[in-house]
This record gives sequence, C-alpha cells and structure tokens, in this order.
Amino acid sequence: MMATLPGKQYTLTDKEFLAIREMIYNSIGVNLTESKRALTISRLSRRLRELQLKDVSAYLGYVRENPGELDTMFNLITTNVTKFFRENHHYAYLVEEYLPRLEELAAAGLVPRRLRCWSAGCSTGEEPYTIAMVLHRYFKGHKNWKIQILASDINTETLQKAREGIYSKDEVEGIPYENLKTYFKLGTGPNAGFFKVKDMLRELITFRRINLTSAGEYPVGEALNFIFCRNVFIYFDKETQQRVLKRYHRHLMEGGLLFLGHSESINTVSGNAGRWRLLKHTIYQKLG
Repeated sequence: MMATLPGKQYTLTDKEFLAIREMIYNSIGVNLTESKRALTISRLSRRLRELQLKDVSAYLGYVRENPGELDTMFNLITTNVTKFFRENHHYAYLVEEYLPRLEELAAAGLVPRRLRCWSAGCSTGEEPYTIAMVLHRYFKGHKNWKIQILASDINTETLQKAREGIYSKDEVEGIPYENLKTYFKLGTGPNAGFFKVKDMLRELITFRRINLTSAGEYPVGEALNFIFCRNVFIYFDKETQQRVLKRYHRHLMEGGLLFLGHSESINTVSGNAGRWRLLKHTIYQKLG
C-alpha cells in the first residue's frame, strides 16, 4: 500500500478548480459551483497524499494519464445523503393511490400484472430497498405480480455498499419495526449491531452503474411505471436537467410517475422536457 504524506496541506487555484469543474461537468453533468470549492479540495487532499503528489496540478495530470482515476474523483466529490423511508409521502402516495389504481387496471386486463421502476441516484441503497419493502408488503398475497426494480448511481463505492445491503443500527433507524423484522437479518458475533437485507428484497433489485448524462438511451429496458430521482437535479444545471427529463419522459409508460426531491421541481408549462402534471408536492405524472 502506498504511504500517505502526513499533514501536507493543499491549495486549489482558480485555474485548477475550473479544470476540475470542466472534467466533472463533461463526464457526469454535475455542476460544481463556487460554494463547493472548499469541499472539493478537502475531499481530494487525502487522495493526493495517497498518491504522493505535490499539488492539484500534478493530480490533474495523473487523471489525464489514468482515465480510470475519474471514477475515484467522482466517488470523492459526489455527495451521498440518504436514509430509509426518506420523504415518506412518496411511498404513501404509491400505497394509497397509485398501486390500487394499477391493480384495478390489471384486473380489467388493461395492463399486465407487472411493475417496473427505477431508483436513479440510489446512493448506498436505502431508497431502492425502501421501494422494495413497500411493494413487497403491498403485493404480498396478490398472485402473479412481478416486481422489477432498477437501482443506479454514478458512484461505484456507494453502489458496492448498496449491493451488499448491510447497514448499521443507526442507518436502519427509520425503518418500522415490522419491516425490520421481516426484511432484515440481525448480525451476530463480529457482525453484531449490523443488519443485512434478506434475499426476498435483494432478488427484486438490479444494481447498475448509469451515468444520467451519457449519450444514447438509458439501459432500462421496457417502459417504467415510475422513477425516483430525488436530490439529483440539485447538482445539474437547467440545461442538463431538461435533457435528463426528456429521457425520463420517453422511458415512462403512459401516466407514469416521477418523484423528485423536496427542493426540486419541474416547469410543467414549457413542455421542453416533455409534458408533465403536478399531482402532489414533488410527484409528477407523464402526459402525452
């Protein structure tokens, strides 16, 4: 293992910060504003010490010579804040309004008994596992329903944690006891204090690394019932948001839903990113 340079402090010039901003924006569409400058140098400093580089300029040269280092840069700079059952009104809407309506349509033979959804920007997995708990509990005892959940992120480290599905006592704090008892295994011995997601949930979810700003269509397969994309747009500029929204619109089935974060919204008037209708706060329905 390469030794670090203990105590070395790094600075970030305007030119270096601009170069990092352009790398990040051109690769994953994240817009690093001036307010993220201190965070950027703070998170990159440990990596520079690990690589025994003298300054940020040397690190930028290292990234250009080693394209795989871009993933490490993304992992360090992207912020991952999430928890189980976050913004619970979204799950309440599914259970109380959307899923009963979907069942009625299926009973009438108008749609198949299948539900496909996507957690875009899934971070360490709390969101897709919450979706899986909600859907599994709702459809328990309902015959012949197939549930498929795609969960994606750009950050390879958080995706690995999501795939493992192991969480500390503090991390599972927001999960209702009945759900915790049903869907998690309590660790013993050296794993005491940790909880692992049971296979009944894990088998519903496919984890993939997806760059939301990459060219071409997203690898999501057939039309989706709904997409969760919460607290992702806050890192994109307006132009990038519009491009991603257009693609979401194409991948959703008629009447499909899009769930955004509590501080995010869609301009439902312009139609530049497809037509949408606001159903409830941060819950949008595809039109057309």
